[in-house]
Parts: sequence; C-alpha cells; structure tokens
Amino acid sequence: MRILGKVAFITGAGTGIGAVAAKMFAREGAKVVVAEINEANGNAVVADIHAAGGEAYFVRCDVTDEDSVRESVVAAVAKFGTLDVLYNNVGGSTPHDGPVTEVAMEEFWRAIKLDLLGTFLPCRHAIPVIIKNGGGSVINTTSYVAMVGTAGRDCYTAAKGAIISLTRSMAVEFGPHKVRVNGIAPGAVDTERLRNFLKDAPDHPTFDPRNRHRRPEVASHLMGIVQPEDIAAAALFLASDDAQRMTGTITVVDSGASAW
Repeated sequence: MRILGKVAFITGAGTGIGAVAAKMFAREGAKVVVAEINEANGNAVVADIHAAGGEAYFVRCDVTDEDSVRESVVAAVAKFGTLDVLYNNVGGSTPHDGPVTEVAMEEFWRAIKLDLLGTFLPCRHAIPVIIKNGGGSVINTTSYVAMVGTAGRDCYTAAKGAIISLTRSMAVEFGPHKVRVNGIAPGAVDTERLRNFLKDAPDHPTFDPRNRHRRPEVASHLMGIVQPEDIAAAALFLASDDAQRMTGTITVVDSGASAW
C-alpha cells in the first residue's frame, strides 16, 4: 500500500474526482477525511469506504468559508490525530464564463472564490498541521486551460492560473518545513459536471462552432476524454513517498490536449 497510515484530507470528496480519489486513497491504506459541503454525498462515500474495509470520516466543509474550513480541519485532527496529505479538489467552470469584455462580474468572482479561495483556505489551515506532523504533501488542482490559450473562459483561466502561481510560491515557502506542494492540471474529465457543461455550452453566446477544436471537450484530447481515475492516480502518486523529491511541479493529465 502506497500511503499506508497517512491521513489525507480531500476537499470535494463527495462526488466526481474527489469521490474516486477518496476511495483510491483508502484502498492504498490512507485514513481519509471526506471534506464535502453536501452531507448526503459525503456520508455515502464514507459508507462505501467502510464497506470496502477502509477508514474514512466525513466533515462538512465549505471551502469558500474560512470558519467552515477551520472547523473541518480541527474536526479531522480530533478524529485522526494529524494530517499528512491535503488534496484540494474543489473547483469548476460554468457555461456562463466568457471574454473579459462581456462576462458578468458575478461569474468572475464565483470562479475566484470557488477555485482560488477554495484552494487558499484549506492550505491556510491544513499546512500548519502538516508541518507540526513533520511534513507531508499538498496537492492543488489547476487546469490545462491555465497553460494554453483558451477562448471564452477568461474567469476560470484566471483562477486556475493563479493556482499554478500559488502552488509554486508555497512550494518555496514550505519546502524547508518538508511540505511538498504540487499541482495537477486535468483536461476535460468524464464527470456529471462536464456532461452538464457540454449540454449547456452550445447555447451560450460565447460558444463558437468555428473554435470547437480549441475546446476541452472535443477531439483535442488525443487519447480520449480523461477519466476520474486518471486524476486520482496522479494525486495518489503525489501524495506518496514515490514523489518525495517533487515539489513546485504541475502534473498535466490532459490526454495530450495542451500539445496542440
């Protein structure tokens, strides 16, 4: 088992990539803190992990609210004693995104709050615990669209690009404390959120069929749409001692989309 005995705090672990990662981490020996805003979804993942013989604990966590994040970290430490791994998985774009000249300011602040602040706050409260424990791993979720030019997604791109910079800055800041900070940049991942996004996108005013080859949900993914297990496996590697000399890196799992 690759992370046997480690305590992993995973945000957004009630559905999608987070749920897959929580179950994968538990199979690999971790005690998993399922940090999720939806209680029913979070408890369902915990039940699945328990049924498979693993250890898990649900904490309600709104990653955009500092009090909620603080309380969820305190509850996790009270349950398992410490934290070794923080996996910031919460985030996402919507069909309401668009160019800076047209997009509603509400969409900009939504992206900044959910993606960037929702990464910043768990780091703010979990990293001191990880340092006290002697070090560990922080894994942030950015996106391949932050690394290439992508029309019509200026809010999401800005937030995810900031996460790349934050990841590298924290890697330098906390490296002396034996805390590794890395990022994962997924491509389009086969989740319910993506399917809903695709269903709505053609009706969005910024959707331009002439640019379909540049959108993440189409044939730019050379080896097919990314699966949640692909992202979870990358996170597992970064959480494990196999990645003990890796920090400040961005692991791109986008099926070749950014190679175009």
